[in-house]
Amino acid sequence: MVQTSDRSSARLLIRLLVFELAALVAFALFASVGMSADKSSVPRKQTKAQKKKKAKKRARPNIVLIQADDAIRSDIQYLPNVRRHLSRGGTRFTNMVVPYPLCGPARAALLTGQLSHNNRIVSNFRSNDGGHLTFKDLPGRLNHRNSLAPWLKKAGYRTGMVGKYLNEYGVFDRKEVPPGWDYWAALIDNSTYDYFNFGMNVNRKVRIYGDQKYAESQMQLGTDTATKPPTNFAEMIAAFRKAFDPWDYFGTQVDSDYTMDVNGAFAAKFVRKAAPKKKPFFLYYAPPGPHAEDTNHIQGLREGAPGPDPRPPSRYAHAFDHLELPRPASFNEADVSDKAQNIRGLAPLTDTQIEQMTASYRGRLGALRAVDDQVGKIIKELKRAGEFKNTYIVFTSDNGYIQGAHRLRSSKFLPFEDSIRVPTFVRGPGIKAGKARSGAAMDVDLTRTILQMAKAKPGRTMDGISLLPAARGKKKLPRRDIPLEAMRPLFLFFTPVTAFDLPYYGVRTNRYKYLNWSFGEQELYDLKKDPDEMENLAKDPSQAARLQALETEAKRLQTCKGKACG
Repeated sequence: MVQTSDRSSARLLIRLLVFELAALVAFALFASVGMSADKSSVPRKQTKAQKKKKAKKRARPNIVLIQADDAIRSDIQYLPNVRRHLSRGGTRFTNMVVPYPLCGPARAALLTGQLSHNNRIVSNFRSNDGGHLTFKDLPGRLNHRNSLAPWLKKAGYRTGMVGKYLNEYGVFDRKEVPPGWDYWAALIDNSTYDYFNFGMNVNRKVRIYGDQKYAESQMQLGTDTATKPPTNFAEMIAAFRKAFDPWDYFGTQVDSDYTMDVNGAFAAKFVRKAAPKKKPFFLYYAPPGPHAEDTNHIQGLREGAPGPDPRPPSRYAHAFDHLELPRPASFNEADVSDKAQNIRGLAPLTDTQIEQMTASYRGRLGALRAVDDQVGKIIKELKRAGEFKNTYIVFTSDNGYIQGAHRLRSSKFLPFEDSIRVPTFVRGPGIKAGKARSGAAMDVDLTRTILQMAKAKPGRTMDGISLLPAARGKKKLPRRDIPLEAMRPLFLFFTPVTAFDLPYYGVRTNRYKYLNWSFGEQELYDLKKDPDEMENLAKDPSQAARLQALETEAKRLQTCKGKACG
């Protein structure tokens, strides 16, 4: 019995030991799983927290506004970075109109969100009620203290401006930085219009590129003509002769001084320094290309200037030699008898002139390709900082450019289609890729769009609408009439090369364009049937009622404000 009992006790003891061992193993496994779960849950929570913190940091997008000078829609096919990242990667606005197609007024419209008749910047120069000097001295809330940069800065953005500002910038104070800008690298007039010899104000330090003496001559010309504005063409030429002595010297031409590369480097540097920071940034990059180098050429009056006009960098000197000058139906128009008198008097273009225009066309493309290089560098910096997807990029031009249409050798200002319509792209968070919006838009819409992107408030009544809903595919652009306006001639005096740049007002509807010139003549075009504006219908009796209706609408838009502007 004892043996049997001992065996039973032994078996019971073994069972208890096995049970305890199993319990220990189970506990160990449970603890292990629990510990493992606890360890894995910690980094998961941290990762989510980090992502949430990062998302919070990036909730406010960066904004890059790139504004070329005199670019036209057909140029874009030769710009690989713009095509890849902004056209295919964003939304294209195919019907973007600049109501006043001239550098100063167009740039002021973008900085204020108001049409020229409301912001009162109605030309390029102070002597003509325009330019930087007028903008800074306008009374009350009309001056530059109440404009885009101060609004964005107040909204918490770090702001940077690089390139061409308004005409006559820096002519009296080369170290001036307008209000609202944290980073400033601007070209000093009149050296803005020389691609190899120029001055820049870089955060209140003046830097000279190229031949210092020649660059100084360029800047002195700006000071002299602003101090004592010419009252006739002879005085303008005299000012040029005083500034450029010897008359037949045009500075140096060194690749490392090429203006697009120089100011593009400042733009990329701003992004490189601003992108890693918590505060969002706004960059206004305004390269001077492909604007003509007017101070060298004076529209061909200063013989011996190096060509083409403008000059490309050496890397693109022959990149476009195979291209011919575009020749739409309006090119060197055979019969201009139906046009207004400022065009009616133009002689047909000669073969020599067309040859010069072709060379300059190729030069323009080379200069613009250099701008495209800078676009690529800015995008590279955004990607390197991990901010590319959190950045809105807007690409546009201040106005278009006419190259031979209606016998005009080289022009903007006039309200023909190549002058008033500009290429425009928007890409960024929520923007539809590879889409096109054909509704009517105008340059002041971009101001409202940027403010919506930044959730910033303007200090003026905005004349435009935001394009952001349309770019996101959430809303169509409204059907609207676009005002056309030029309140001053390009110069207050006659010049043989700009005699046709005279004031006008008008309206562009979804189909018709109506113009009323300061000398009393009218023009009317059916853009659906006649996109090249070959036949002026203003004197057609069958169009009398339409002409009167468009005159009434154009008159209304002359004084429109805010929502009434479209």
